[in-house]
Amino acid sequence: MGITWILCANGSRARLFEAQPHSDTPQEVADFVNPAGRAHERDLRSDAAGRLHGKAPQSSGGGSVPGASIGEHETERFAESLRAYLERARSEQRFGQLWIVAAPAFLGLLRRNFGKELREMVEFELDRDFTGESPRDVFMHALEARGGEPPIGHRIDAHRP
Repeated sequence: MGITWILCANGSRARLFEAQPHSDTPQEVADFVNPAGRAHERDLRSDAAGRLHGKAPQSSGGGSVPGASIGEHETERFAESLRAYLERARSEQRFGQLWIVAAPAFLGLLRRNFGKELREMVEFELDRDFTGESPRDVFMHALEARGGEPPIGHRIDAHRP
């Protein structure tokens, strides 16, 4: 299986790490940001785009889920963009398995967005938000949660500082 990718994410940021066999310090592959994930709903709303007058029914303007806030819609779009990136990398065979370390609510959103082929690549999930941690610390937290088991095809010296 070889290379393990670790997606560490929450609704406003996602970091992607690559763990090579025989290494306990993954390298950061990508850093994704969703500024709307931290914004207050009132900051995301604006009526500057136009007001409707008269008796015509108002439209929410597209693909948003009925009743979803603008922030929720942007977080959904963020999860979709992560899925698209991972799907492309999967089809290019850039990783052998995927670990997901994500804030609980965002982990559920990722699960709903992943297609069958991508879900089959997920070897491990951890519902914690470690997006502010170093790559090595994220990896060690995940290893600890797995009971110290390294990814398939990896040997780890967990005692190294």
